[in-house]
Amino acid sequence: MTEGSASPKERHDQVPPPRGIFSIRADALTPGVLYLASGADADGRVSSAFLHVIEKHLSYVNPANQQKGAAEDDDAWEDICRSAIFWRQSNDLQYDEDAYVDASWAAESIEVSREIKELLNTEKPPEDSPDNDIVNANGDHVQSSRVRILDLAAGIGGNSVHFGEDSDLVVGVEMNPQRVEICKNNLRAYGVDHACVVQGDLFDFIEQFAEDPMKKAHELGIQQHFTESQHFDCVHTSPPWGGKNYAGSSNDKVYTLQPNFDVERVMKSVAKFTDIATFYLPRSQCVYELVKLADMGGFPLVIISAYHYRRKTRCIHAHFVKRVECFKYLKVENMERTHVPYKKAPHGLNLLVHSTPYVTSKFSIKSDMHMDRVVHAIMKMLDEKTFIVAAKLHNLLRLHPLSGVMAIANQAREIQNAGGMTKTDSNEKRTTGGIFFHLLKTQDRELYKKMEKFV
Repeated sequence: MTEGSASPKERHDQVPPPRGIFSIRADALTPGVLYLASGADADGRVSSAFLHVIEKHLSYVNPANQQKGAAEDDDAWEDICRSAIFWRQSNDLQYDEDAYVDASWAAESIEVSREIKELLNTEKPPEDSPDNDIVNANGDHVQSSRVRILDLAAGIGGNSVHFGEDSDLVVGVEMNPQRVEICKNNLRAYGVDHACVVQGDLFDFIEQFAEDPMKKAHELGIQQHFTESQHFDCVHTSPPWGGKNYAGSSNDKVYTLQPNFDVERVMKSVAKFTDIATFYLPRSQCVYELVKLADMGGFPLVIISAYHYRRKTRCIHAHFVKRVECFKYLKVENMERTHVPYKKAPHGLNLLVHSTPYVTSKFSIKSDMHMDRVVHAIMKMLDEKTFIVAAKLHNLLRLHPLSGVMAIANQAREIQNAGGMTKTDSNEKRTTGGIFFHLLKTQDRELYKKMEKFV
C-alpha cells in the first residue's frame, strides 16, 4: 500500500470498504510510528489497539563462524540452520528435522529475551507526574522478585535456553515427547538448571493454570516461584506457521493465524495471568488479527519487533502489553508520511490513525509515555478536535485504565456505525465523541464527574 497523492495540507487514507476487515501486513507498517488501529468485523464489533514497529537489523552470523565466512546459499540451508539456531558450540546440543523450518534463530531468541527483560524493567514515572497517575489508574501490577517466563510450543528449546539466562524460572510446554527430551537436553547443555519442561497440550496447560495457578504450580513442584504473584511475567508462544510456503512468504498475501492455530483460545487464557504476551509470527501477519487479539485480552499496546535478514523482514515478535509505562519503551519518531496511508478524520468502519503529538497553545500534555500522542489518536478515533476534549481525555486516563477508555471508544464507534444516537432533547445526531462521553456518563457517573472536575 502506498500513500495517495492528496495535497500536503489535507492527506487522508484511501477509503476502506464499506464493511469488513482491513487487511494490512505487519511488514507494511512504518517503523517509528505510533498507530491506533481500529477495525470492525462482519458483525460490526469494533476492536482497537495501539501499534508500534521497531525495526531490528540483527547479525545472523554465528560469532564462531565470523572468521570462516559463513555460507549463505540455499544449498547449505541445513548447515546454516544448525549454526543459526544455537550459537553455542557443543556436541551435546541436539536437533530434529522440523527445527530447520520452525525454530527461531539464535539472533532472534537472544534479542527477544533482551526485549522482554527491558519491558519488565521499565521504570515507573516520577510520583508527582501526570504519567504516574495514568500508571496507577491502570491497576496495581504486583511485582515479583522472581522473573518467570512461560514458553509455549517450546520445541527443541531454541528460545528457552536464552530465557533461562535472564529469568529465575522457565517453563516450557511441548506436545511432542521426543522434542521434550531434546529441549531438556539442550537446556542442560546451556547450563540452565531452573527450567521445567512439560510434555502436553499447551491449551490444556494454560487453561488449567488460568483456573488455579497454585494447583498447577504444585503439580510441577515450582510453587515457590509463585508465592508473591500467581502470574507469569511473560508468556512466549511460537505458533506453527513456519516452512517456506506460508501465505505471504513469497508474495503480497496476508497471513491469518487463527485458521491454522487457535490463537484466540491462547489469548483468552494467558491474558488472565500475564501482563506481557509475546508471539513469534511471520512478516506477513495480518494487522487486524493482532488488533483483535489485543482487544480480546485487554492489551492496549502491541509492540512489533521486525527482524531484518537479507534486506527484508524475516519474521516478527509481537509483544502484547498491558502495562502503560511500557509506552516509554517505544522508539517514536516525528514524521508526516508513512508507508501505510493514515487518517486525519475517521470514516467508514476501519481506522489506521498515525498518532501525532497534540499541540495547542491552550492545552499541553508533557509525557515521557507519549500520552500526548495517545490522547490525539483517541481524539481522531472519536472525530474530535477541541482542546477541551483533549483535556477531558487526559484527565480520564489519569482516572481510568486505558483499556477501559478504549472499550468505551469501541462502543461509541459501534453505535455510530450502526446508525448513531440522537441527543436526549432533540432529534439531532450525536458525534462519535458525543456518544463516547454519553456512554461514560451513563455507565459511571462518578467517574464522569471526576473527569469534568479537573477540566
